Amino acid sequence: MKNIFLFLFLFYLSSCSKKTEIYDLYISNAHYKLNIKTGEFNIDWYKNYKDSIRFSENEKKRINELIYKYHLDNLKGEKYVFGKENLIMPNFNDQFILKKENTIKSKIYISTQVNLKVSKLDKTEIDIYNFKEELFQLLNENKDFQKNMDTLKVAKKNDTRLFL
Repeated sequence: MKNIFLFLFLFYLSSCSKKTEIYDLYISNAHYKLNIKTGEFNIDWYKNYKDSIRFSENEKKRINELIYKYHLDNLKGEKYVFGKENLIMPNFNDQFILKKENTIKSKIYISTQVNLKVSKLDKTEIDIYNFKEELFQLLNENKDFQKNMDTLKVAKKNDTRLFL
């Protein structure tokens, strides 16, 4: 009798899967801003350029899975990922904001100069770096995102901003 209850209890536990919560992801850097939830894409310094990127439900699901795969759901507050080497050029960062139910859970800043082979990163920083790499691989598969990146390339040729 005990074995039956034990079996049923274990079966119940194994059949209950952890419900993954949906996070809203915002990406921004010196060149553009992207809201994954709405698909809003802005290049505010280039004629206030605005466009929208359509993400399929599958793409949104894959992005959310990346958040869990690299344990970003466990991060709270602000996290900075910079290499330990001295910088010669200004450091422009990619910023990722994770929101859940309109509440900011974490802000992640990752240097564009971080190199996984050279920079001495801890486990969490490596996860963030790998998240960024996989995320941009996924985004580059999206035709709307590619179109906006092409627009950004044209805008950069005419960029007259001065960075100090």
